[in-house]
Amino acid sequence: MGRLFAVLENAQHAALGQLNASVRDRYYGAASAAPASVFPRLLRTTTHHLAVLHRDRRTRGLAVWFEREIDEITRGLDMSLPRQLQLLSQGRFAIGYYHQRHTRKPAPEAADPASQPGPDSAEVAPEFEE
Repeated sequence: MGRLFAVLENAQHAALGQLNASVRDRYYGAASAAPASVFPRLLRTTTHHLAVLHRDRRTRGLAVWFEREIDEITRGLDMSLPRQLQLLSQGRFAIGYYHQRHTRKPAPEAADPASQPGPDSAEVAPEFEE
């Protein structure tokens, strides 16, 4: 769940830029201790953030990337969110969060689907950058 939280935070930042209070500032403590009370709200809000990214042609590919990351992460989670996490699980949440924050992000040119080579193209797709 920590990985999912990091992706939701990154989607917010991509859609809205620098804010006074980010998802992490407002919800990290509650999300890491009582996920069932926070994640439904975060996922609803992320739908809005992804819609903002989809509206702009330059960030449409980034929105698709975030959607795929969210899909991949949620596929590995249980169907029901735990009401509370014990200390060990809170530690796992933190490790997942920081691990995901430092994974590869799409390069700026990779965020635009129009800049991607087609299936018949001899070009190599842009690599992800750290």
